[in-house]
Amino acid sequence: MFEFITDKDKAVHAALYVLQQVGISDYHKVFKILYFAEQLHLKSYGRPLTGDSYQAMRFGPVPSFLYDVFKAAEKGNSPFDEATARSGAFKVSRQGNTPMVTGVIEPDMDELSESDLEVLTISVAENGKLKFKELVEKSHDTAWDKAEKNEDIEMSYLDMARAAGASEEMLSYISMQSENSSSRLT
Repeated sequence: MFEFITDKDKAVHAALYVLQQVGISDYHKVFKILYFAEQLHLKSYGRPLTGDSYQAMRFGPVPSFLYDVFKAAEKGNSPFDEATARSGAFKVSRQGNTPMVTGVIEPDMDELSESDLEVLTISVAENGKLKFKELVEKSHDTAWDKAEKNEDIEMSYLDMARAAGASEEMLSYISMQSENSSSRLT
C-alpha cells in the first residue's frame, strides 16, 4: 500500500483556503475540490498535498481525517482527539439534511506552500462551480473505481496519480516517496 503521513494542520488550512474561496459549502464540494488538488499535486510534484487518506465512498473520494474534523465541528466532539482539537476552525450548520461548513478562522498561509496554493487555486477554479452530480461523476475516476471494485475503502495515491495522468517517471517517483514516508510510520 502506498501511504503518506497526513499533515493534519495542512489539511485543515487547505480546507480553510477552499472555504475562503467558495464560501459556505457542503462537505462534498470541499472534499472533491481537495481531491482534485491532491491529484494535480501528485501529477505535477510527485507528492500529495495533505497526505490524508481518501476513502472511496458512494458519492466519491472523502479525506478521512478532514471528515473526522468536520464531524467533530458538527457534533462538538469526536473519539479522535486530534480531530476535536482542530474542529474549532470550522462551524457546521444544517440546510435540511445537508451539513454546511464554513471556516471561522483565516487559513494560515504559512502552512501552504506555493505549489499547494497553485493546485488549490486551480481546483477551486475548475470545480468550485460544479453541481453535486457533476462532482460525483468527475470524481468517480479509475482510482475510485479500482478501490470500489476491490472493496478497498482506502484509495491508493498511486492510483490517484495514475487517474490524473501522471507519467510513468512520476509514478515511480511517487512510489519511492511513499516508501520513504512509510518507513517513517514504523
